[in-house]
Amino acid sequence: MVVGRRLPIQQMTKQKVLLLIPLAIIAGLLIFCWMTILFTDEVATWRNYMALALFFGLIYLFFKSFKKTLLATGIYLIFGTCNLLTITPSVTTNSYGLRIGSIELWTPTFQPLSFGILVLFFVLNFDTLINIRLDYLEARRAKKGKQ
Repeated sequence: MVVGRRLPIQQMTKQKVLLLIPLAIIAGLLIFCWMTILFTDEVATWRNYMALALFFGLIYLFFKSFKKTLLATGIYLIFGTCNLLTITPSVTTNSYGLRIGSIELWTPTFQPLSFGILVLFFVLNFDTLINIRLDYLEARRAKKGKQ
């Protein structure tokens, strides 16, 4: 055994910290959600179970692959916005409409809290998402060039 030698600690990059902000908000909301469900008369729906199960998948991915976690977090928040999962004890949805004469145009119902976190996610991670896309396109062009 070597004395004085330390194990390398994985350094937290700026990109991971920016990803952790929306993940921490989601984790806090899920904890609040499930504490409310467990200790009040609120009943869990399939959306609550799906949110919890997929969040554990995000945590697993966080320790395996940063790129996959980043993309999966965006998909998770899109699912939340489209009412496929909920990070609140009760499902709260909004819809907005516009009437011009006899024509009415309505948005699909969505969850404003998930949408707000999705916007925050895109603001914080826009550069990283663009870089991932550019790396993908570059690798694809290089692959076509070799063929």
